[in-house]
Amino acid sequence: MTYEAEISRRSPGLFIFLLDQSRSMSRKITGSGHSKAMEACDAINKQLNELINRCTKSEGIRPYFDIGVIGYGYRSGEARGLISEKPISITELENHILRMEKRTEVIDGEAIEIEFPIWFEPVASFDTPMKGAFKIAKEWVQSWVGEHASSFPPVIINISDGGSTDGDPNELAEEIKNIETDDGKVLIWNCHLSEKNERPISFPKIELELPEDKHARTLFEMSSEVPDPMVAIAKEEFSNVENGCKAYVFNANLEELIKLLDIGTRVVYNRVE
Repeated sequence: MTYEAEISRRSPGLFIFLLDQSRSMSRKITGSGHSKAMEACDAINKQLNELINRCTKSEGIRPYFDIGVIGYGYRSGEARGLISEKPISITELENHILRMEKRTEVIDGEAIEIEFPIWFEPVASFDTPMKGAFKIAKEWVQSWVGEHASSFPPVIINISDGGSTDGDPNELAEEIKNIETDDGKVLIWNCHLSEKNERPISFPKIELELPEDKHARTLFEMSSEVPDPMVAIAKEEFSNVENGCKAYVFNANLEELIKLLDIGTRVVYNRVE
C-alpha cells in the first residue's frame, strides 16, 4: 500500500463516479427537503466543478485528471456513461456541460450570484443495475491502467441508496480492487444514502458498527480499506476515523456526502506536482 505517486500532466489520476438513478432515489434524503437523486446529482456536479477549479492555472486547465460518470437505473437493467461513453480528460469536461444555472452563494458573508455548470440532471426511475455499473467501471479501469501503469490508482466513488437488482456486484468489486498500478490497488468508496431514521456512520472499521441492513453490509464489504494518506485527510472532517477503516459512509446527509466526495478527490489532488 503506497499511494504516493505524484499526479502530473504526463501521469494523471482517474476518478469514476457511479450514480444510482433508480426509482427509490426519488425519496427525500435524511435531513433534507430534496430527493436523494437531486442531492447526489448536485454533489457530483459540484465536485466536477471543484476539480476544474483546482486544475485551472494561468494558462488554462491542466490535464491532471481523467473523469468518468456512470449512471445506473435510468432504464430497467441499464447502466451508461452520463457525460461520455468513456473517461475524458478534465480539460474536455467544459465541452460537455449540459447547461449553466444561476445560483446564489454566500462568500465571506456576502450573497453573490454565480453561474453553476450542470453536466447531468437528477433522474429516479426503474431498477438498480449496480452490477452493470461496476462492469462498465471495470472495463474503464482496465483500459486506463493499461495506459497509465505508473499512475496513482483509480478512485471509484459509488453513491447509492440500496441493493443491486441485477445480481450481486461484490465479486466484480473485488476484481476491480485487485486491479493495480505500480503505486497501489484501485480504490472503491461507497456512500449509502438512506431515508431511514438511523444515525449516520462514517468510515466504520468492522461490520458490527453497522445497523441491521443487508445493503449496508454489502456496500461495506465492497468498500476499500482507506489508505493511510486518506485517513489523515478524513480525520480533518470525521473524528472517529482510524487506520484500517473502510471507505464507506451510511445514511449520509448532504453535508457528509459532499465531505466524502471531497476527501476522495482531495487526497489525489494533493499528489499534484
